[in-house]
Amino acid sequence: MLKKTVTIKTLLISLFFTVILTASLVYVIERKLRAKDEQIVSVTRGDLDEVQELYDLISTNYVNHISREKLIHGALAGMTNALDDPYSEFLSAKESKELDEQVSKDFEGIGANLQLVNHLPVIEQVPIKNSPAANAGLKAGDIILEVNGKSTEKMSLDETASSIRGEKGTEVTLLVKRGDNEFTLTLTRDVVPKDTVTGELDKKNPAIGSIQISNFRETTALEFRQQVERLRKAGAKAFVVDIRQNSGGLLNEAERVASYFLQNGQTIVQFSNADGKVSKDIASKKIDDGFKITEPAAFLVDQESASGAEILAAAVKSAGYPVIGVNTFGKGTVQNVQPIGEDSFVKLTVMKWLTPDGKWLNNKGVTPTIKADYPSYAKLPPISRKSNWRVGDTGEAIQNINDMLNALGYSTEGDQFDGRTRDAVIAIQGQNNLPATGSIDSKTASVIQDQLFKLVKANDDGYQKAIEELSQKIK
Repeated sequence: MLKKTVTIKTLLISLFFTVILTASLVYVIERKLRAKDEQIVSVTRGDLDEVQELYDLISTNYVNHISREKLIHGALAGMTNALDDPYSEFLSAKESKELDEQVSKDFEGIGANLQLVNHLPVIEQVPIKNSPAANAGLKAGDIILEVNGKSTEKMSLDETASSIRGEKGTEVTLLVKRGDNEFTLTLTRDVVPKDTVTGELDKKNPAIGSIQISNFRETTALEFRQQVERLRKAGAKAFVVDIRQNSGGLLNEAERVASYFLQNGQTIVQFSNADGKVSKDIASKKIDDGFKITEPAAFLVDQESASGAEILAAAVKSAGYPVIGVNTFGKGTVQNVQPIGEDSFVKLTVMKWLTPDGKWLNNKGVTPTIKADYPSYAKLPPISRKSNWRVGDTGEAIQNINDMLNALGYSTEGDQFDGRTRDAVIAIQGQNNLPATGSIDSKTASVIQDQLFKLVKANDDGYQKAIEELSQKIK
């Protein structure tokens, strides 16, 4: 049980939230905590003598001044780091305050979260849809090497996050590493979208409604229900539910959406504690308020569908709904957030979540019932804004540009910016009322990436398979 003064909710089911640049969402599930009797492992004062000795030694002999608070926080962080668990961590008062504020209100920034990996900041989960980070093409796993020309190698995670955050309309330039490629992007900070659900009728099959869930926040289940009701009135008789690039969020919201599709009494998800004791949540009016979706539905997933999105996918798969895409991320643990001292918190992995049939999918993910993936060009990195690319330039950035142009129908190839590349760029510039320079500046790069995005959407194999699947059921 948390103290009444605690404002951050407990039991995290979203993917990590080390230093928050977006809203990370957490949920109190006290009934899950009752599945394991509370046990406190005490240590004697003698067990901590070495810690005290080192503290005294540093305080009295270290050549530079260091605050008491920094030393203590370092010791607390060291304990969680010793667990070698990417989901367990110590949160300072500042990080806790930022999390609490961002859970409860709109916020400004780029829409991406960071964690520290090998002393470098890494985007830990899929950026929020329609955020500056998502629109710029940033992905989970991207490494931030520089912020506004300053190396992040010697920055603390908090310093990096603070330098990336900023007011709406201001810009931040990032040097990003993805795999073996490095590219520079300039992002304009904005208000990160709060709505998590969007929907529309399919243009070719208006009897099918398409609903996208970007993550699970405090109003997601209500938003989803409202979209279903709106699309029903517009003529929808079946639904495609797209949870690709959904990295999780509030567990109770994911459970509520799952309960919409399940019959009362069917298992949504199970939980296993350290003793192997299992509890489960089942679909019920208590969870879904009696709202049910009885129309045919299909669910889209990808390798970035994680956590709460995986719980939803596993639940509907067990109920017989088609799940279309590729194996999901595979995060099968639950974290509990507890206060440490007056203002700080620790996030600790306390449970595993299991599928309705009792399987633990950690590092495996949900296997779709129908395989489908994006085209290969959908996975190309964004065009680097490091310079204006022109004839004579070579390297990986040019290879990436030529691959994009080739996907758009131009005869470009290789890692040389040659005459074919120039001609393709001139053609695109002419079609979009841009100066026909033949070189790629920031505006031209944006146009190329926008066209590629439209091409990816037009050749979305997973979505097309979902439409085909549902079309047969509503004839």
